[in-house]
Amino acid sequence: MINFINLILTILRIIKYLISDTKRYSIILLTIFYYRPKSIIEIGVYRGVRAKEMIQAAQIFNKNIEYFGFDLFEMINKKIQRKELSKIPYSKKDIKNILSKYAKVKLFKGYTSKTLNKLKNKKVDLIFIDGGHRLDTIKNDWNKSKKFQKKNTIIIFDDYYLDNKKIIRNFGCNLVVNKIDEKKYLKKLFFFTDTFVHLRQRLNIKMVLLKKLNNE
Repeated sequence: MINFINLILTILRIIKYLISDTKRYSIILLTIFYYRPKSIIEIGVYRGVRAKEMIQAAQIFNKNIEYFGFDLFEMINKKIQRKELSKIPYSKKDIKNILSKYAKVKLFKGYTSKTLNKLKNKKVDLIFIDGGHRLDTIKNDWNKSKKFQKKNTIIIFDDYYLDNKKIIRNFGCNLVVNKIDEKKYLKKLFFFTDTFVHLRQRLNIKMVLLKKLNNE
């Protein structure tokens, strides 16, 4: 049975993003609407906005959604924020209070080099990678996320940077995504490009979608 309230909410959110300067976020909701995932991993929860939107979009077609969120939460500080080109998230407790109203939620606090190992024997339908922005961090998130993948798992990377070779050497998912075997994954660079300024640098950013083609 279709949840029409969540359908309307999701359509309104897609429209909101399409007329904003963060158009790429509409891609996440459109992808969920198309693929209808029942289980979601998000690496980089921040303030839970994207998590809530993804959960409610997934609930249009499936009432019981599992959500697994990974972040530093209150462990983050200004030094880590600058190092990762990141943002200060809410606490784990606050995120739990926000999201548990909508779905079965499990949150993991700490560096994903350790916390991604704590989720055992789980294959999911959708993985959204948008945590720390350093290349080594993203590489770790990608490699450790492979154990959660099955045939047709969808993986979305944020932070694919354009026209800035200096940034790409150390940040963003470009060098990770570009090395992924296209025999094992369908790879699509989404068409929306958003622009923002960070540390006086103008950055153009896209999202990338991968679809696992087999169970290997």
